[in-house]
Amino acid sequence: MTFAASLADLNEWHFFKEFVYSKNTFRPTPQQELELADNVLWLGSLLVVFQLKERVAEATTDADAEKKWFQKKVLDQATRQIRDTLRYLGENSSIGLTNHRGHERQLCFDSITQFHQVVVYLPGKALPADCLNVRFHVSRTAGLIHIIPAHDYLGIVRTLLTPAEVADYMDFRTELIERWHDRVNGVPEPALVGQYLHGDATVAPALDYLAYLKSLDQRADEWDLSGVISLFPDRVTTENGPTDYYPIVMELASLKRNELREFKTRFQLAVEKSRAEEVTRPYRIAVPRTGCGFVFIPLPKAMFEHRQTALLNFTQALKYEQRLEKCIGVAVGNHQPDGWFHAEWCYAHGEWMQDDDMDRLLYENNPFRPARTAELPRYTHKP
Repeated sequence: MTFAASLADLNEWHFFKEFVYSKNTFRPTPQQELELADNVLWLGSLLVVFQLKERVAEATTDADAEKKWFQKKVLDQATRQIRDTLRYLGENSSIGLTNHRGHERQLCFDSITQFHQVVVYLPGKALPADCLNVRFHVSRTAGLIHIIPAHDYLGIVRTLLTPAEVADYMDFRTELIERWHDRVNGVPEPALVGQYLHGDATVAPALDYLAYLKSLDQRADEWDLSGVISLFPDRVTTENGPTDYYPIVMELASLKRNELREFKTRFQLAVEKSRAEEVTRPYRIAVPRTGCGFVFIPLPKAMFEHRQTALLNFTQALKYEQRLEKCIGVAVGNHQPDGWFHAEWCYAHGEWMQDDDMDRLLYENNPFRPARTAELPRYTHKP
């Protein structure tokens, strides 16, 4: 398997097929074919473009030869290709890309608010430390470009695990570079990840932050929803197009682990209450960071035939009550002896507007438990 294919598989595994693109040629005119980037992560308003370089060295190579390769292929050629990508994005109102689900989507750069440019390279064994210590390149036209060896990128993804957190780390890494400049070079990438876990970019990068990485307690069973997300294309039925479920999985994939933990807790409660045939109020959360709410509706068998009405009403009610532009509902019920259950989803979106009738209904008979605001811990660490 090639280096490019390996990185595409890594991104697909952690970031889902819907949001990963590795066949990125497009035609701005019928006579012209261009490549946007080697790999692209595109999740809503987030865009990360990757340029990849792999060293296939001769047996007689030495440090000087490897340093020349690094300068030519990584710092010169790869960053030039990044600049080309940025130019293509600016020159075209939209670019059609086909994701790992085989669905073509139109990328409009004007809709992107979080953008990162990354060169990931697989070095030869003789590459000297002064090259391996390079963490970034600043282009006069493209701005900051992250430079990351392949083994470090693998460590970043396997540590942070969710696309939202990897993108957040890139924001943090950018802040470190802009604040501390060349002092970031030479500090091992794991220490930078540890500093991100600590959450303070106002102090200089240092080896001491490795301790935060070593003490990270993943507890993935408490928040991992990859199983739920991966089932959507095979289990969701809709009369609309094959990408109709994308807004739902996009919101789930945009959550960080502390938000995912709250989602999973309420989803499991809805499953348990439905299985126990209990009639109870829906569970809910709203995530101010993404502007999306979620409502979880447990349904006993006697109410299951009314699931679509309940799903639409509760989703719209939470969207209105919390003054949200986006809200996702899931109704859970119809448990089978083999353990399977039915989950039906609803995505509501649109500008919030005053509705006197909805105000009255919520005042007279609010179906939700009292809301409270909570500051969720970012990460858990072992003692």
